[in-house]
Amino acid sequence: MTVAIKRGDATKQALLRAARDEFAEYGLAGARVDRIAEAAGVNKERIYGLFGSKDKLFDVILIDTMGEFMEMVQLLTETDPGRYVAKLFDYHDSNPQLLRLLLWEALHRGVDAHDIDGWRAQHYERKFDRAIEQFGVDAQYAGRVLLALCGIANWNLAVPQTTRLLLGDAADDKAATREFMQEFARAAMRNLPREFQRETPVNALTTSSGLDQPVADTESAVDQAAQRLRDAQAAADAARDELAAALREARAAGASANQLARQVSGTLSRPVVLKLLAD
Repeated sequence: MTVAIKRGDATKQALLRAARDEFAEYGLAGARVDRIAEAAGVNKERIYGLFGSKDKLFDVILIDTMGEFMEMVQLLTETDPGRYVAKLFDYHDSNPQLLRLLLWEALHRGVDAHDIDGWRAQHYERKFDRAIEQFGVDAQYAGRVLLALCGIANWNLAVPQTTRLLLGDAADDKAATREFMQEFARAAMRNLPREFQRETPVNALTTSSGLDQPVADTESAVDQAAQRLRDAQAAADAARDELAAALREARAAGASANQLARQVSGTLSRPVVLKLLAD
């Protein structure tokens, strides 16, 4: 059986939508083919004729949902770990079915991940190979890095009851959680132990100016310095927003604009403080 489902086939599309909803809600064991058939407006025998069994239908639904995720979120092109995590968080927050399907699969099958025509294996091989370049990690740690980043993004969405117990009412502020996860991922990758990092090949014949430092090392140093600057700029922007919020809160509590300007002297100029308070 192939993964491909003709997008123009309205009946099959109705089946896929109904089956995705059913499996995401009830899992592989709890899902009922008769409910899927009723929701899709087709005969139950039609489902068995197209997919063979409920298990095979689940496989098609899972891989079809993964394919939709790949079309919407281009994670393989993202080299900033913070943005990588933020994209994952945003997608699974707005589209919870894929995460639910993966959790149901783990509950019912354990480590036995079914595949169709090798599609899933090839997908994860590409993710693994790309992660080495994306995040500059050694090959033996690429898989673990991906698991860590996915865990940062997804675990709080996978276990909302635990999130509520840990955060209380703050669990409702998903924007704050997203921001924290994003910055946490950046900090973690920035401080990755050297033994986890990929070694840049040194080739003395590839120097561009006759100096001792190879081009590859120079490019790596530039990339790392540029990333540190981007991280610092992002941190500065976040700190500025935090300071602006604190200034407005203090002003609302009765502090004068002049008093606040004196408090932050050397950090923000008086005109900037006045503008922030006026916005």
